Amino acid sequence: MEPVQELNRIPEFPIHNIVGNSANPYQEIYECLQCHNYWWIHLKGTGDPRSTYPEYYEQTAELLDDQRSELIRNPTVSSFLKNTNSLFPYTFFPEILEAISSKESETLKKLYLERVPHLPSSAKVWLRTWFQKKYPKEYEEVKSNGFPGNVRQVITLSPDESVLVTEWIGIDLFVMLSHNEGAYFLTCLKHPENKIIWKQEVKGPFLEGMSIPYLFYHSGYLCYYQGFQKGSEYFSKLNRPNELLIFSLEGNLLISILLSLRCYEILSTDERDVSENRVVHNFNFFILSGKLFIPHSNEVHIYDLNSKQIIQKIKTPDGDPFSGKVFETESGSYVFHTLKGVFITDLKWNIIFHHQSKYHPVFIDSHSNFYYYYSIIDQIQTGEQIRFFQKKESGIQLLYELASPPVTIPGGIYIPFVWDKSYLLDNNLNQIKELNFTSSDTLSSHSFGTTKVPILVTEKNLVITNDYQSIVIIDFNGEELNNLSIQSEVLNLFSFDGTHSIVLLSCFDEYSEGDQVELLFFNQNDDLNFRKILPGSVGLSVSFEGILIFSEKNILYSLDLFLETAKLI
Repeated sequence: MEPVQELNRIPEFPIHNIVGNSANPYQEIYECLQCHNYWWIHLKGTGDPRSTYPEYYEQTAELLDDQRSELIRNPTVSSFLKNTNSLFPYTFFPEILEAISSKESETLKKLYLERVPHLPSSAKVWLRTWFQKKYPKEYEEVKSNGFPGNVRQVITLSPDESVLVTEWIGIDLFVMLSHNEGAYFLTCLKHPENKIIWKQEVKGPFLEGMSIPYLFYHSGYLCYYQGFQKGSEYFSKLNRPNELLIFSLEGNLLISILLSLRCYEILSTDERDVSENRVVHNFNFFILSGKLFIPHSNEVHIYDLNSKQIIQKIKTPDGDPFSGKVFETESGSYVFHTLKGVFITDLKWNIIFHHQSKYHPVFIDSHSNFYYYYSIIDQIQTGEQIRFFQKKESGIQLLYELASPPVTIPGGIYIPFVWDKSYLLDNNLNQIKELNFTSSDTLSSHSFGTTKVPILVTEKNLVITNDYQSIVIIDFNGEELNNLSIQSEVLNLFSFDGTHSIVLLSCFDEYSEGDQVELLFFNQNDDLNFRKILPGSVGLSVSFEGILIFSEKNILYSLDLFLETAKLI
């Protein structure tokens, strides 16, 4: 009878025939004591010893090159930084840093405080743990102060007060929404003096539904969604904002409106063939020449913000809810978009034309073309329909699906599809160019209720982001200007002046214990100026002149993006 063997036992291979008489300074690293070469000898295997399939183990020996050998022979911070992209055993970098720490502790401290981004994950974790043990007071100070870098402190709130969001309303004025023991305040500050200009107490913001902006600047006014109306007992994403407050930039409340908005799921089985199952809502409004156009049930309510009075109510055709989008024509008439169609009014607000689809389009452009999820475009002016197919080698044609809503660009339309394809179309919907990339998927069933916008149109180009894959910048002719690979989720994409672009990525940086965000700043020439790691996206906003505001706990900080760029040149 054979003796019982340990099931988890991994076979051991001799190494004497490779390195002879050797020393083992680091795990899996061996030094031949005769020729003084360094070898990386490791074992890998497949199979489960408890299974009926045969196991397979393989011993690999690699002679290390001169650069890696020099790091082992003479470990310094300088040689360590030269080898951060070199291949070593997983445990090697913590081991070599432990050896370096006894003679270069101040340099390692500087590495941690500067948060050098290109270090291996194991090295970042070691530096954080080592710094916490070696300098406990400084570690707590860095942790409490938030982002360590070239930032300025704007204002410190009371310990129980926290910032939810900030919004710039002028070149040097921004408003923050803060929360303190159940009370909410809008506070306007002047930068860089950090002087409080005005302060208003409000109710809690709209947080109990879809993730939409609830404090924002619009056409010379500050707008705020507060409270919520329950839309479903079982699904919180169907909740709706309860009230809209509109303030002047001087902090005066101009009007407060109790809302009657719509938010619902598309459940019709007939509609699934064109629009897929998703949430639609009309949480939008428009301010034009001092007039507020806002949905209210199955009507459009129009307010004069100067007199603070409602001046017109328009009942929408067939009761189709107004989407909040309206355009004024050269003749003075208005084109209104609803959730399923369009209608036009004359100067006396009489409806002179309307068209309603059977289904919910993903997007309606300025030429009243209707775009549906399964790459179907209805041209209501001509009655024609366009479809886009993926052609297989077998001859089979499959309808493309939209990854995210199309966007209008000068001279045409950009349409992102799934399967890493997108098209540039001209104003007549003729294909100009086929592109081998696309945007993040925000429309399919697994993206249910997503409100993220993955595409940005600037004055000169188009920025297309795709979660965990890429950031691509093209001009309006489809020529690629920049293509950056990413390995994280895109949290936000915006421009603060129409030419510079900001991308916020999710980021777990091993220098810290919590989740952070990474800010990518692209200049007007579409080049990446720099990347910065911030403690989070809470309270983050950027002024027209590139002043970044962000918060950490009860402290607001500022960072001049252009000054930061100049320091790196």
